[in-house]
Amino acid sequence: MLKHVCFGLLLLCGCKAKQNTPSFSTDGSVFLQMDLPSPNSIRTGSGAPGIKYWQQQVDHDIVASLDVDTNMLYGSQTVTYTNNSPDTLTFLWFQLEQNVLRKDSIRSRERKPAEENYAGVRVSKLQVNGKDATLHDYGTLARIDFEGDVKSGEVAIITMDWNFPVSVDASIRMGYDDAYKHGPVWEFAQWIPVPCVYDDVYGWNTLPYIGRGEFYTNFGDYNVAITVPSDHLVFASGVLTNPSGVLTSDEQQRLKEAMKTKAVVKIRTAKEVGSIDGGTDKTWKFSGNNIRTFAWATSASYIWDAASVEINDINGNKKRVLCQGAYPEETADVWDEAVSYVQHSIKYYSETLYPYPWPQMSVVRGKAGGMEYPMIVYCRGSSHESLFNVTDHEVGHDWFPMIVNTDERRHAWMDEGFNTFVNHYSLEQFYGDRPHKPDVSKYNASKFKNDLKAINTPPDFLKSRGHLSYRKPGYGMRFLREEIMGEERFDAAFKEYVSRWAFKSPRPADFYRTMEDASGMDLQWFFRGFFEETMQLDQAIESVTQTNDGLRVTLLNLEDWVCPVDLVITCEDDSVHSYSLPVTIWAWSMRYTRTFELPSQARSVTIDPNNAYPDINVTNNAWYFH
Repeated sequence: MLKHVCFGLLLLCGCKAKQNTPSFSTDGSVFLQMDLPSPNSIRTGSGAPGIKYWQQQVDHDIVASLDVDTNMLYGSQTVTYTNNSPDTLTFLWFQLEQNVLRKDSIRSRERKPAEENYAGVRVSKLQVNGKDATLHDYGTLARIDFEGDVKSGEVAIITMDWNFPVSVDASIRMGYDDAYKHGPVWEFAQWIPVPCVYDDVYGWNTLPYIGRGEFYTNFGDYNVAITVPSDHLVFASGVLTNPSGVLTSDEQQRLKEAMKTKAVVKIRTAKEVGSIDGGTDKTWKFSGNNIRTFAWATSASYIWDAASVEINDINGNKKRVLCQGAYPEETADVWDEAVSYVQHSIKYYSETLYPYPWPQMSVVRGKAGGMEYPMIVYCRGSSHESLFNVTDHEVGHDWFPMIVNTDERRHAWMDEGFNTFVNHYSLEQFYGDRPHKPDVSKYNASKFKNDLKAINTPPDFLKSRGHLSYRKPGYGMRFLREEIMGEERFDAAFKEYVSRWAFKSPRPADFYRTMEDASGMDLQWFFRGFFEETMQLDQAIESVTQTNDGLRVTLLNLEDWVCPVDLVITCEDDSVHSYSLPVTIWAWSMRYTRTFELPSQARSVTIDPNNAYPDINVTNNAWYFH
């Protein structure tokens, strides 16, 4: 007797229902090439940057001071803007992202303003190439009009003074945390007026800052001087260039020791916190080269731990990366292992993706629950496990998007999804056999079968951003690696993608084309169905018949997406037979029949036995002989 699990309607009424049997013919459109941008000498058909690829160089010299009494930040900056584009620029667009808290911002008009009567960024003394310029303020965006233009190959020097009040209520990727006995923690991110990206795809990228989409910025060199009270420590997106001017002799010596050892060195201990005079201000100077933004944190409450980790650089030479942790005494019972978490992540991602290019990485405790910037990440964490998981995620972001410069305002999945994917394997290595929650767990597609938004949707238009920007693309990348391409083939292609686009700005088409080019596989059907459209998968067993020639199995593809079929037949003699049927079986029909020669009578037939596929209805995936 044959019994099929929960798949009766298609078989109901036997031959009498034959005239009502649905047609499973298909035009094969899911296999057609996607409508990607035409290749050119900037972005090639292989997915690699072309010989004429260009991007702007934007360097910053910044002097900033924090008034802890009034909670105001004051800054002056010089922006050296090199126009590497073939175009002449007659105006400039800047981001004023702290204006996201102002009542006229899109975010505030969508919901209650984050802070009542927030003034936002005030810009003064604005000049371009030494002549006064005019700033037109449009919330989180500003257009700068100036005399003359900036031709291809020319440099514009933009100078300005600015200030803004530090929000004490909001924590949109930065914040003020006054919960510690030795003083508050300040975290500054997306804090300076910066030029919008001008690129070959969109020209000026002027999507406003709402908060759901993060940021897309230019690479450049930063020299930053930050003045704070003398009892403060400062951690930032760069190397401290004047340690003798801001550290005690003991702290300087300990910092030198930390650069030589993997063992944690206490640069400032819990006993030393609070013992330093906070009267006279000190200026901390940092240098960060070839980074896409600059962030920093400061507090008098910080304990400072440091050590280093050895990696191989891009040329195969050994180097040591300084790994730092900064946290108030009140959190020491969780943060005591923070430096080791940074060491693990820097080494793991350097070995599996691309060598970490900068001299240091810091993880700091503050109000921001988890946020990444070059060479510094903001984390909280209420346990060792949660702190490691968030630290690993945020440090992983120094590859996506700090090295591979993703446009997070449009394609958040290429940042959050890729990072969630690589975090999964980092956690596997870190925890080993110890119990832990995987970062990319098995995917229950049926739970989201009515969520008809494509992954490649700008995050500002996603209600389920955590699902569509993080979890689903993270799962999709793992599925592509483990079930579709195979680990060896995927890893070679993905590393090629990272290498090609390190310190450049890829779009989805560049990723799709590189993965195909470097793997030698046609993956258009996968990228279309999983990332670009809202296709869904429902593979099913229609019938199983024992014949003189063997076991005749008929499979159906009941939805609009296609995948290979992972099929397992178990026989009465306990032998198990596995078959991997290619995706091309669905090229001309969504019904597929095949006869399998077996050593004995079949006991069961199962598709996707490991529940690895994004199948929205798994009740039709098994057939049993009883």
